[in-house]
Amino acid sequence: MKAAKILIVEDESVVAWHVQEALCKLGHHVIGIATTAKEAFQVATDQQPDLVLMDICLQGSSLDGVSAAEYLYLQLDVPVVYLTAHSDEQTLRRATESSPFGYLVKPFQDAELHSTIQIALRRHQLEQAIKAVQQWYATTLISIGDATIAIDVDGFVAFMNPTAEILTGWTQEEALGAFAAQVLDLVDAVTGAAIDNPLLAALCQGDTITLPPTTLLRSRDGSKRPVGDSASPIRNRKGEIIGGVMVFQDMSDRRSGDQTLQQQNQLLEQTQGQLTAQLRERTVQLQQAIACTQLAKRVLERFATQSADQSAEGSSSPPRGLNHPHSVLPLLLQEIRQILGVEYCWAALHHTDQSFATVAYEDQGETKSEYSAIGEQIYLEHFSQFYLRLMQHQCWVDPSVEILPPLYQSFLAAQSQLLICPIEEDRRVIGEIGIVIRTQLTRATLQGELIAQAVSQAAIALYQAHRYQVAQAQIEELHRLNVLKDEFIYALSRELRTPLTNMRMAVEMVQRIAQMLKASGFQAISPEATDALWSKLDRYVQILQQEWQDECELVNDLLDFQSTATLAHLLPSHSVYLQQWLPDLVKRFQEQARRHQQFLNGWVADDLPAIAVHAPSLDRILTELLNNACQFTPSGHEIKVSAQALGGQIELSVGNTGTDISIAEQAQIFEPFYRGASDGRGRSGFGLGLALVKRLAIALKGHIRVESEANATRFILTLPLVRNLS
Repeated sequence: MKAAKILIVEDESVVAWHVQEALCKLGHHVIGIATTAKEAFQVATDQQPDLVLMDICLQGSSLDGVSAAEYLYLQLDVPVVYLTAHSDEQTLRRATESSPFGYLVKPFQDAELHSTIQIALRRHQLEQAIKAVQQWYATTLISIGDATIAIDVDGFVAFMNPTAEILTGWTQEEALGAFAAQVLDLVDAVTGAAIDNPLLAALCQGDTITLPPTTLLRSRDGSKRPVGDSASPIRNRKGEIIGGVMVFQDMSDRRSGDQTLQQQNQLLEQTQGQLTAQLRERTVQLQQAIACTQLAKRVLERFATQSADQSAEGSSSPPRGLNHPHSVLPLLLQEIRQILGVEYCWAALHHTDQSFATVAYEDQGETKSEYSAIGEQIYLEHFSQFYLRLMQHQCWVDPSVEILPPLYQSFLAAQSQLLICPIEEDRRVIGEIGIVIRTQLTRATLQGELIAQAVSQAAIALYQAHRYQVAQAQIEELHRLNVLKDEFIYALSRELRTPLTNMRMAVEMVQRIAQMLKASGFQAISPEATDALWSKLDRYVQILQQEWQDECELVNDLLDFQSTATLAHLLPSHSVYLQQWLPDLVKRFQEQARRHQQFLNGWVADDLPAIAVHAPSLDRILTELLNNACQFTPSGHEIKVSAQALGGQIELSVGNTGTDISIAEQAQIFEPFYRGASDGRGRSGFGLGLALVKRLAIALKGHIRVESEANATRFILTLPLVRNLS
């Protein structure tokens, strides 16, 4: 390897001189000696060294060697080898977390210096080559003219080029991670039936799958177009299937008519050999690209240590203990079994007080056993020697059988090994993952510590993904609540302003009439004009009274809504005979229904006993429901109110025909400040009525729900059947 330009960062001049002398003997060129991090940054920026020898402890510098090394590598892409006189565990751990290219403990021999420099320079050269290869293959895939989709071994989309985005209607960002059948929606042009996804079929059968000639691709917007070509599995160098790829084209022009189709078929027959060769060549390119990408990832993971400390800081914690989401640990166990080829693996979670562990999940693979360990418990204090190591964030690689809990001993078969890793959350151990490995996979091959690290990193990644989902859900919920708040403030200001505006107008008109009467002294106005003025005055006074009443009801609704939940336990019960009470309530709305040309009927079961309930709250609930029914029911349709005993409860319902409520709106209709669509008379709800109904129902220890289908809607209030104790 040719001589390298090397920068020495060392605050001890004698040591720096010796290192410089050794480097010169080895044939390298020393471009400078820096004593501080700032000086090192300046020299590295100006001279662009091939390698930096960095002392971890820099006296008189605001940054130590580890921080300086991270900056040099991340910002200037310069590899760093540490020099230090300290070899304690803490220093080693901190240095290795920064992904160094080498580590030399002073004093060191020239041979050690030479080999460390050669390895560091070679590793940096390999990393640069890998990055270039990855970029080349990515550019090749994007540049392919045909639509191309690649999936992983589980059937989830891993790549999509721009042509595939156009044909499917999915962007690559939306499609990545989606299931192949969701993105590639294929149907038969003759029958309209769904066609088995060729990508998934290629994975299962391990062979190339050609699309039927009558295949249509249904785009995301619902449009359909004929497509053709095939899908093939992607294999690594061992012949193992690691994914699938499909290359397809838009066949619309080829199937525009029978004559055109025949001509195209003849052309296809003539060029079939060329297309097949081209497809195979592209498939080989994709296989090589994906294989190289995976190989590059493995090489980088072997050289680089990973830390999740920074990503874990500031993120919300996922649910603990037995409430872990099913999408985390089961998926992790499945991946462990498939990738490592283990016999059996399980996950046990600790109780919040760390008193016992419970087996929460297991993966038995294809050899399903009738016995399941899920739910089995282990008391930690009885096996302190075993759990002490796990609590210290260390793994067990083939531990002694004597220290294992009996349950874990039963998992071991003849000629097998055991690997147990702690499950960590926020630097705390909350459980363990166990893996049973056959002896054919020797310890040298398995590298238990490496597997343990991979399992730990995978668990951290899955937990972080779950935390991200939780955070996203919270953000969406906050956004939804903020929208409701803005709508409420807007609606409240409008509802409060409208009556005030009408009252101001009425007051101004009354003032004008008063001025006219005062100016005339009641002498120059005819009796007819006087009657007209008094009629106008009476009408304006009615407007004032009505608008004041509306304003008062709005304020009362707001106060009632806020106070209902607080005063629920103070509501006294009254004896209510629904056979008498409900018909009286219905009569109050007969005139309103008649004006709207609606048919209002009531029915009460004869066998209902008197119930104990807070009558004003019940009256308010049914009044609100009947008001809404009269407001939103079209003319010529029926409104029905009923009461009956059902399953030890009282069920009161208010239903109408002629309207229905969508499923999406049913989920929001009882939320505070939610405003549905306006009725046919130009009015819309303020958003408090049904929310108040829900709170009153809860205060009465009942439940309110809505059912709507086939042009009919029914609100059902369920109350406990509490008989009158008097």
